[in-house]
Amino acid sequence: MLETLALGFGAALVLLVLDQLLRTGANRDVAGRSGPRLLLGARVIALFLLAGTLVTQCRQGDLADDLRWMALFGLVGFALFELAMRMGSTSLRGLQAATRDDNLAAATAIGAHTIAIGILLANVCGGHDQEALAVAAASFVVGQLTLLLVVALFRVLTAYDDRAQMMSGNLAAALAHGGLTIALALVIARATDGEFQGAWPALRDYGIAVAEGLLMWPLRQLLVQCVILRAAPTLRAGELDRAIGERGDVGAGALEAATYLAVACFVVQLP
Repeated sequence: MLETLALGFGAALVLLVLDQLLRTGANRDVAGRSGPRLLLGARVIALFLLAGTLVTQCRQGDLADDLRWMALFGLVGFALFELAMRMGSTSLRGLQAATRDDNLAAATAIGAHTIAIGILLANVCGGHDQEALAVAAASFVVGQLTLLLVVALFRVLTAYDDRAQMMSGNLAAALAHGGLTIALALVIARATDGEFQGAWPALRDYGIAVAEGLLMWPLRQLLVQCVILRAAPTLRAGELDRAIGERGDVGAGALEAATYLAVACFVVQLP
């Protein structure tokens, strides 16, 4: 137990130091600014998630060999993390600059995406051979692309423009968007649990994960809008979209985010 804690904290410390060294220029944005500090906190969560997987999935009992595989998976995982962050910045264009201007809505959305990347990465980035490393990298890339695709589909379905609302500082929209992003990451990560059994089982599991993710839309419209908010049922738009997009109701945004997370936590516990 103590050895696991020591190795885990050591791995987290190395990842955090590496992150700080690579972001030396960006660190100047953190001083005295809430938005960049929120993003830094999200990065800390993501890197700790990765460190936890390294210390639990890369060990077999030989300390020297364990450290070698932890280092290799850690470096590859960190590189994948940075690549995914850049992919996310493209899909959330403009929000990074808004975060530097202390737009907390933009920072919330990007922070949630950062944590989602950490969830997907931590779910696969562990092992003790080259085949496991290749499978981990491929699984993560597919998972990240799946996340971006499903989030984009949800953004089309909402009656308001998510990005425009977050750019204008609508925290309610950011909370709903962030809750959805993390919830989808949890559901998609579930598809990568267990050993790689071949191409067809992997594709089947991802198809199920995407279907489970898309089911969150009718749950949003029925469970949140009708049952909880007691509004009229609609396939699209409705009271929930008006509360978030027109009135900026932070409570409604938090309620939607909480519902997504509750459903995701329920799904990942199913056998």
